[in-house]
Amino acid sequence: MIRIRRPFVLILISLAASLSIAQQPAQVYTSNEGQNTITQLQFTSSTTGILTVLYNIGASPDDMVVNSQGQLIYTVPKAGTVNLYDPSTGINSVIASGIMEARDICIEPGGQTLLIAKYDGPGEVVRVNISTGQWTPLVGKSAKLQTIDGIAYDEYGNLYAVANHNTIIQINPTTGAIIATLVLEPHHNVNGGDGLTWDSYTQSLWTTHDGTTGIGLVQIFVQSSGFASTTSSGFTFYPTGKAASNLDGIKSDGNGNLYIGALWNVLVYNIPSNTVTYDVPKVRGADGIGLVPGTY
Repeated sequence: MIRIRRPFVLILISLAASLSIAQQPAQVYTSNEGQNTITQLQFTSSTTGILTVLYNIGASPDDMVVNSQGQLIYTVPKAGTVNLYDPSTGINSVIASGIMEARDICIEPGGQTLLIAKYDGPGEVVRVNISTGQWTPLVGKSAKLQTIDGIAYDEYGNLYAVANHNTIIQINPTTGAIIATLVLEPHHNVNGGDGLTWDSYTQSLWTTHDGTTGIGLVQIFVQSSGFASTTSSGFTFYPTGKAASNLDGIKSDGNGNLYIGALWNVLVYNIPSNTVTYDVPKVRGADGIGLVPGTY
């Protein structure tokens, strides 16, 4: 059973709101890895949508976030850059460079800095000053992490990332020390978690999952100090089936819906009903997901 940590009356209100949102989902931005583009998707039915190419990057992007001004910040791993695209002006600029294998990204509280997950070589986390482009390591090679994928804060200011594919780590956001770990399943090749997001509706973290235990989503329970538990009771796995395979980027609208880039599809997963309510194919290379401001 999906855990929603709110009073019963508020749960009913949120449930009604989420079902309404499921009928009229937010428009989304996607970074399209295989097509070297940034696109905007407007859902027209549960299986169709209008896909508009906004910008041709000329290189393969990875993750994406939307800042408070509605601008898109995204990474290009092979170029080692973090970039900003403004949909209102069509102008693209480079925020920072020299961060090879820059992949998943999150905006830090306060909005002045970014955290970038360097996927491998080995995995690291770097902090980027948005205005100057200067960056410094937060989690360095000394942590001996093989890989780092999704990265996110919870509402308490705790920082988490997906490490070594199968593990969620809690990171001290000041020192970079690894405070705690939560293993989702035994390690096997590249199994386990990928994208990571905070969802205020359930007051939980959610990660996309493609592992030996199946394809789906994982709800991770937290409290003010971090993980609610570092055992198997600290998370729940929800399979989505083969129709929702290759899950990667994930974002929450805070109204009971999770938006997912799934390589060839963009999905909307409705939390209270535990169903994929929208599954739009032919969004080639969909990886990072950003929600268009004002559409949810």
